[in-house]
Amino acid sequence: MIWAVERSGLPWPLASFWGGASNFPRGFGVMSDRNRGGVGLSTTKMSIIDIRGKTAMSNTVEDMQQAIIAKLSHKNVPFKNHLLERQGKPAAEVLLRSIPTMVLYSDKGLAIFDQITYNPEYYLTNAEINIFQKHSQEMVEYINDGDCLVELGAGSLRKTKFFLEAISKAGKKVSYYAVDLSESSLKEAIDPLVKMFPDIDFYGLWGTYNDSLSWIAANVPSSVRKMYLWLGSSIGNLTREEAHEFLGNVKKEAMQKGDLFLCGIDRRNSFKDVSLAYNDTQGQTRDFIMEGLVHVNAIMGKQIFDITKFEYVSIYNETLGRHEAYYKVLEQQTIDLPSKIVLEKDEMINVEYSYKYSQKEILEMMHKTRLHHAGKWTDDSDRYDLHLFQNPYFYLDRKRPQNIPSLEQFRSMWEAWDLITGSMIQPSRMLFKPIHLRHPYIFYLGHIPAFLDIQVARCQGEQFTSPQRFAEIFERGIDPDCEDPTKIHPHSEVPDQWPDLDQVMLYRDRVRERIEKLFDAPISNRLARVLFMCYEHEAMHLETLLYMLVQDPDHSKPMIADPILKDFSKTSLPENHLVQVKGGKVILGLKDSEKMDAIRLSPEFGWDNEIGQHTVQINDFSIQHRPVTVKEYLEFCEDKPDLVPSSWKQINSHYFVLTAFGPVPIEKAYHWPVYCSHDQAFAYAADKNMDLPTEAELKHLIQSHGPTESDNYGFAQMLPTPVKPFQSGITELVGNGWELTRTPFEPYPGYEQSELYPGYSSDFFDGKHYVVLGASWATAASIALRPSFRNWYQAKYPFVFSKFRLVQRA
Repeated sequence: MIWAVERSGLPWPLASFWGGASNFPRGFGVMSDRNRGGVGLSTTKMSIIDIRGKTAMSNTVEDMQQAIIAKLSHKNVPFKNHLLERQGKPAAEVLLRSIPTMVLYSDKGLAIFDQITYNPEYYLTNAEINIFQKHSQEMVEYINDGDCLVELGAGSLRKTKFFLEAISKAGKKVSYYAVDLSESSLKEAIDPLVKMFPDIDFYGLWGTYNDSLSWIAANVPSSVRKMYLWLGSSIGNLTREEAHEFLGNVKKEAMQKGDLFLCGIDRRNSFKDVSLAYNDTQGQTRDFIMEGLVHVNAIMGKQIFDITKFEYVSIYNETLGRHEAYYKVLEQQTIDLPSKIVLEKDEMINVEYSYKYSQKEILEMMHKTRLHHAGKWTDDSDRYDLHLFQNPYFYLDRKRPQNIPSLEQFRSMWEAWDLITGSMIQPSRMLFKPIHLRHPYIFYLGHIPAFLDIQVARCQGEQFTSPQRFAEIFERGIDPDCEDPTKIHPHSEVPDQWPDLDQVMLYRDRVRERIEKLFDAPISNRLARVLFMCYEHEAMHLETLLYMLVQDPDHSKPMIADPILKDFSKTSLPENHLVQVKGGKVILGLKDSEKMDAIRLSPEFGWDNEIGQHTVQINDFSIQHRPVTVKEYLEFCEDKPDLVPSSWKQINSHYFVLTAFGPVPIEKAYHWPVYCSHDQAFAYAADKNMDLPTEAELKHLIQSHGPTESDNYGFAQMLPTPVKPFQSGITELVGNGWELTRTPFEPYPGYEQSELYPGYSSDFFDGKHYVVLGASWATAASIALRPSFRNWYQAKYPFVFSKFRLVQRA
């Protein structure tokens, strides 16, 4: 079920069992949206549209009676008393009866709840008001003229009015659609806003959540961008699985790519804070919960419960991150439903849950729903957040392909490539070289399809795609020696004039059509390897292109919501703890071999430098739990201008960090990992009398400490994120930046040079390249989640998204 109420843990169903419109709860099922392009509504006054009956959901009095009888007749709710566990006492798991949560919402119950929202111990409402008061102007920057505001469960609009006021002051023309099951409540809530903000179009949609989603999808043009608002931590009314399902359904049914979703979410706060919020000293929440039993009597048409024989029990289950509300039976009694049920003394009956979220759980929810997390605004007490989600224009699967990438994964990669190249590079700049050691942009747009086409054609014994000359100029790029740029490994011919962009795009499309046709027939073992290699090749070049783009002062922003960045100038860094690591044996490499393709399908793809599985012995060492940060590195290099990273830029004597979204003031990047070269990391390590880890030491940790679903890889973000505190353990070994090592890039014992791509690794076994491990935010999951993957860069190469941490050895 889907609920829509301001209070977390006090949900409403999609439809109500109250008989008349005047009895419908005020804050129920509210949404808003922009009316444009032929919807045909007058804005001279507030309009109410009856959209009821557009879905099959309903809850009549009979439905509610049946639900109450069913839940009280069976014990099927697992319960373990967390209060006993907190006291160190044993707590056996038992099964409980339950009562539908919606019984809490009688007219009197709603009136009591309204009083609760003014109680400072119930911090959620005031926290959300505080965020809107402080950050509404920032939020308005995400709003464009003509946008729709779609609020879920708007209620009395005590909080939303601050946002609407900021929009009005900014002179932006938007529309607001409120959805509620009560026509009178819609009028009561919206009428004052029409007078306060005459420049905003207000509409009421009389119906349920599902009714409104269907109506919006059918009546609001897809070209109109929407921002949904779901406030009051109403997401906590759902189990985590239900929350994933709900967000996924809104995205699927009523969000276009680029649409936004502003969601209030309560944190896993202290036991004291949450306990007080749901069991306040004035007894308002107790009265609210107990009123639910009175309402059961009204629904059933007779007295089922004598409320003097029950008491309210409030439990904050820290383990599961949820508040739990129960009725405790004070004496044995028999109730008549009409079948007779004996309630034992001290028996507990569940009536509601309210889920709280950690940042990790929110990020995991984003990945499961394939929404993008742009960031959050936090209240002054640092207990509550408004999160901004977006339906992204592209999404890369965060799961590893197995034997072969699917056609869907190829298409997702192409979508990412096209969006980034098409939105961030202006056509007039295709011949620009943001890094002098690299080719211009146009080469990479031709190189990706050419490499793919060449490898597939050779594998299949077929001709190259037309124009075949593109295979000569786009097959392989350049990677000059940083110390002597005249030294370059073998590469494709550099033409006097590069092909036009239109020609390259047509060539790309023909190559992609060729690849799609491959999936119509069985794929051989060798072709599977070729496709895997080409998929990862494109993923690696997408990252290369991005670290080139951040060096381009004239690149455009990506088509993704700007990140919400915090100023860390007055915030202390999480202390960087040294963690002792026990030595032992470490397995490096894979058992894969191209020679086996004639016999079997490779169980796990690997590049030639990963081949040669072997065991090495490492000694005990200590390592920093997190990477070195921008702030720490700034303090180190303040008097060493030659060691300033290329990821920084000085503007008017002030440092900025270069990102895909443009330069970011360094104060907002203080807690990010610093991106720098090997030589710069070595210099920092020497200054601290420490060292960089070896490949084997890092591999040992990666195999035991990561990655996690919430790590920043696979475009979870499009810039670095703040480092994590020590309580998370050794963090970010995979994601948020490649990890630099002190190990030169050399072949493993048993190395076999690739027949498919002979120069991939062998050209760089020169003593000047060093191994880097893990992943950056721009690294695809196929690479990030394969522990054997090895990357490498020259010690002086300064442009990589690479971070580092220090070690001490005995």
